[in-house]
Amino acid sequence: MSVQVVSDKLLDYLLSNLSGERFELLAKVIFTAEIGEEFVPLGGMHDGGADGFLELRVAEGRKPGTFFQFSVTDNVRAKAKIKQTIEALKKIGRVPKHLVYSTNELLPKQDILREEVFEDYQVLLTVKDAERLKQIVNSETRVNKVFLEFFAADITTVKHSAENLRGSVNQFVKDPTVFAFLDYELKERFAKDHLQDRILDSLIYWALRETDPDTEKLMGCGEITEAIIAVFPTAASVLTPQLDTRLAYLSKKHQGEDERIRHHKTKNLFCLPFQMRKQLAERALDESCLQEDFTESIKQRLMMQTKKPLSNDSTRLGTSLIFDAVHDYFVEQGLIMAAYLENRVESVTISDQIVERQVESILAKSPDKARVSPTLIDDALQVLRGVFYSPSNTERRYLGYLSRTSLLFMTLQKTPKMIEYFNQMGGNFRLLVGSDMLVKAMSEQQLPSERRQVELLLRACMEIGAKLVLTEPVLEEVFTHLYAVDLEYRNHYLPNEPYISGSDVSECNRILIRAYFYTKFEGKKIAWDKFINQFLDPAALRSKSEKGRAELRGLLVQRFGMDYLSKANISSGVSQAEVNALAEKLVEARVAKNQELSYNDALMVYAVYSQRKSHGEHAIYDGFGYRTWWLTKETRVLNFTAPLVIREGGVPYIMRPEFILNFITLAPKAAHVRRAFRELLPTTVGLQLGHHLKPEVMHQLLSNTEEWASLAPERVAIIIGDKVNRLKHDRFKQYVADI
Repeated sequence: MSVQVVSDKLLDYLLSNLSGERFELLAKVIFTAEIGEEFVPLGGMHDGGADGFLELRVAEGRKPGTFFQFSVTDNVRAKAKIKQTIEALKKIGRVPKHLVYSTNELLPKQDILREEVFEDYQVLLTVKDAERLKQIVNSETRVNKVFLEFFAADITTVKHSAENLRGSVNQFVKDPTVFAFLDYELKERFAKDHLQDRILDSLIYWALRETDPDTEKLMGCGEITEAIIAVFPTAASVLTPQLDTRLAYLSKKHQGEDERIRHHKTKNLFCLPFQMRKQLAERALDESCLQEDFTESIKQRLMMQTKKPLSNDSTRLGTSLIFDAVHDYFVEQGLIMAAYLENRVESVTISDQIVERQVESILAKSPDKARVSPTLIDDALQVLRGVFYSPSNTERRYLGYLSRTSLLFMTLQKTPKMIEYFNQMGGNFRLLVGSDMLVKAMSEQQLPSERRQVELLLRACMEIGAKLVLTEPVLEEVFTHLYAVDLEYRNHYLPNEPYISGSDVSECNRILIRAYFYTKFEGKKIAWDKFINQFLDPAALRSKSEKGRAELRGLLVQRFGMDYLSKANISSGVSQAEVNALAEKLVEARVAKNQELSYNDALMVYAVYSQRKSHGEHAIYDGFGYRTWWLTKETRVLNFTAPLVIREGGVPYIMRPEFILNFITLAPKAAHVRRAFRELLPTTVGLQLGHHLKPEVMHQLLSNTEEWASLAPERVAIIIGDKVNRLKHDRFKQYVADI
């Protein structure tokens, strides 16, 4: 979902009328949504007055050092409340190093308060007052959602204020990442995995960097895989399955080229020849020296920024804080920063709010937070602005490395913003699931869970909040298909089952029969009736009873959290004359002349458009495109509906399952990507990966950023919606993973 901007007037009204107990409940909801599982709420007298803490490094034996205090105390008494909380924590044996104080009041002169608390207690204070809470509510999607849910009844009561919730601009419109990525994906529709090959090659070289045939330091395929996963865990599902292929390719000697990888075939071990190790070492040295120069540059900036001479410890802590914050900014805002550095946009607003949140996050995880004074934090923020807005030549070179690696991650859909975009979009989907998808999912039941491709796809949709719909015509198709499969098995395969081979089964066009036999070939003991009974009672199937249909419906609805729509529901608002006319065309085109299947396909086409209209999807401009689609691999019907598609605005009705498979199902969690990207970006291998971004791809992404900057946000939202609609149905798009 998009952020629904809450007006200042409504926010003031909602926050100012809270009791202490209710504000504490609200604050716990907000910080749980913003921070995630690391925020642990507390309650009761034995917690030393704290209302929560940050659970970091606790598993490693460290006590928590960051605590939260939520209060409706006015600004006059806030200082006393904060000091009382710190003293109470110390009294019960806690060791507070960082206190986050949140209040529904406005708290002026926060800088003075932070200095006093640090001088008295050596505790770093962060204030989240009413103004800061407003910023979080109107910028963080999850916080925005829980805030609106928390105050749902109040907002309904204040109807005139609630009207201000409409007309908001999606958060993904305010940054060029989604705009540029969607354009890149549409233009690269015929490219499949050339970029993954080059990245995997680089990771292989990196994993083998310390091998040496002279000292018999060699690595096996498993060791290489472990090394790659350790440094780039979010790429494991896409890259490592291709490892054997790439190792074989790199081990071949190509005419006119240097030897790249040496394969010791007798032991099946690999290493790098001397010349390749030398090249990699020289490149790594250059990048390491540049990183050292960058670190020295920001250190000098910090020393010039401070009014008083810094101790060696404070200089080290401040430099480290700036270094980490720069890299974090490229994790979150890499494209816009790259465009600014390349003079593709005239100006860029470095969000102080985002930078401050990154600094807070870095401090929260640091064991040295108690030694970082508020003054040092303020100086670090000033240095960060200087690095971003007016970088020196050394800083600009280093930021260029970060730009290329950041854009590379973006093209791989391995940036947090892209994952959050697709997941939020997927949570709005309303998918009429085709019978072919359900039959495929049923055929996977005997496979290991990780190999159940379609089932995983449907479950992923369910987990992110998409609404899957089982229609009565589709249920009837699946039931009829099962009946025909059962009949074919008993008539043609059962009498000869002991003599049937794998080659015989491979020629069968019934996927469920193939699944049954492959299960038996793998040594599993299962009879045909037991196989069918996974879905419904075999006797009910053979008698074509209503009981059998009800059992099948119950299985599918429960397994995939589906809504069930009867034929009458799905036909509502649909022109039966147009459905019949399309069905006749499909019957003529089908070899089997199946009228029922043709009618059902025609009905699904018109039902999608009818459902879009009934849910008002034509008037939603949030950048996520249409919600309602027919999820199917069926394509024949598209040949007969071009005039209808044009009439309905040019957006077809079928979503390719590969869109969900590649952009949602296979995508790691955004939190995992953030963590992996943050850990990888400052390393030598992280910097080296940027070399694999083709100049023309970088030029395309930066050009898209220029176009984004020239458009109003409302126009950007419409263009993003149009682009993602095209991507959802593009029949010619080449994907790494196919169904």
